[in-house]
Amino acid sequence: MDSIWIEGGQAAGECLRGDVEADVAVVGAGITGVAAALRLAAAGRRVVVLDARRAGAGNTGRSTGNLYATVSSGLAKLRGKWNDADATLAVVARARAIDWIEQTARELGIDCAFRRVPLHQCVLDGASQELGMLRDEHEAARALGLGAAWGQQVDGWPLRPAAVHTLPGQAHFNPWRFVSGAVAALRRQGVPVYEHSRVIDIDADAGVVTTPEGRVRAGHVLLATHTPMGINLLQTKMEVYREYGVAAPLEGRGPSDASVWVRDGKWSLRTHEADGLRWLVIVGGKHKTGEGGERGDGWYDALRAWGREHLGLRGYSHAWSAQQYASADGLPYIGRSGHGRVLVATGMGADGLVWGAVAGEVVDTLVRGPEGDDDPLARLLTPRRLAPLKSAKSTLKENATVARHMLGDRIEARRDDAGPDDVPRGGGRLLKIDGEVRAVHRTEGGELIALSPVCPHMKCYVKWNGADGTWDCPCHGSRFDVEGRVIEGPSLEDLQRLG
Repeated sequence: MDSIWIEGGQAAGECLRGDVEADVAVVGAGITGVAAALRLAAAGRRVVVLDARRAGAGNTGRSTGNLYATVSSGLAKLRGKWNDADATLAVVARARAIDWIEQTARELGIDCAFRRVPLHQCVLDGASQELGMLRDEHEAARALGLGAAWGQQVDGWPLRPAAVHTLPGQAHFNPWRFVSGAVAALRRQGVPVYEHSRVIDIDADAGVVTTPEGRVRAGHVLLATHTPMGINLLQTKMEVYREYGVAAPLEGRGPSDASVWVRDGKWSLRTHEADGLRWLVIVGGKHKTGEGGERGDGWYDALRAWGREHLGLRGYSHAWSAQQYASADGLPYIGRSGHGRVLVATGMGADGLVWGAVAGEVVDTLVRGPEGDDDPLARLLTPRRLAPLKSAKSTLKENATVARHMLGDRIEARRDDAGPDDVPRGGGRLLKIDGEVRAVHRTEGGELIALSPVCPHMKCYVKWNGADGTWDCPCHGSRFDVEGRVIEGPSLEDLQRLG
């Protein structure tokens, strides 16, 4: 099964062949890349967009499709790191980005099921410590100018919460349809969007982006790739997570249109309606990338079981997962990287749809000229910001995780006495073969595929992800398919094939 958003039937665009020139080369055609491309093209810039796969089929097409002015980690936590003026600036920018998505969908005629809906955050267990935290969140929202309501029920839903914090006027949509419509509009405007054009090298000094069959020479390069490609200091300031989603068709009308966060279960729920049918989407099961173990469908099964127990759901039609890169200080890194020619948009956590639209605004501002660096929003979100007190805890935690995996996984793999017969069909594990560690996958047909376990990015050992059938790096989130081909993350190279 796959994401409920991603649909078939759309012909893939051509891949880049030969050399082209542009004012801005946008790497990544998720919502961040297309939002920036639309704004830049409207300002008269020559833009070229590259994507390693299909536009919108990465983490954008595997998201929740929720749009909200708040942040998933909590406004109370954000106020703990940033003053109210900065936090308000961020919230206002997010609300403005939702308006931009709505307006863009309307003007371009994109049928992406955009709907204004309330966002309910609730606590089911009145004895949970989450109840006090929910009250703090409610007070933070009101302090930052969001019209928030407090109550004891989620209207139109079969839940019995102890308390509910509601933000009216938020939204949800089909993110893949939005990106697909935006790509079609860009092409109509003469902006080339090259799919299946994986970037294998970036020369920041020359402004050259290289793919297997072509090159783009540009004045600016925007890395709208969820995390910067190659080696980048920002990777040491982000924690990388995977999270799972399932969807079930509803019998009858079902719950009223809304987004619902169950804080004491860490579940995100929402309705979805398209083509006269309705579904309910459940997202949860968050864990560090590379640390999910071999649980396989267990991550999805937990979501399905919760939906059956609390919402009476029966058959499930879709299941998928996505990756998140969370910044160390609660705000994303959007703006100029270490090299002024290269712009990045990363560290968006679980809030990437709205931050991606915000990034389009910031990038457009910065490309207009040096004066853009003085824009208040650009200054707030700049990747060059120095915020050691705000980010110290998360940075130390992530670097400790990298160090632990760098050494500990090597020791663990060499102590393991498992052999090829211990690898089930459709599974994978690290094996010691002839004294050397290999990442071994057994296909459903019984064939063994052996790869180097060493991630080309920072040389950590990859781990088998039984839920998605991939090799994931626990250090900075690079992911590879069973053939060793890079799927996402900072690595520019594949895993070495050994047999």
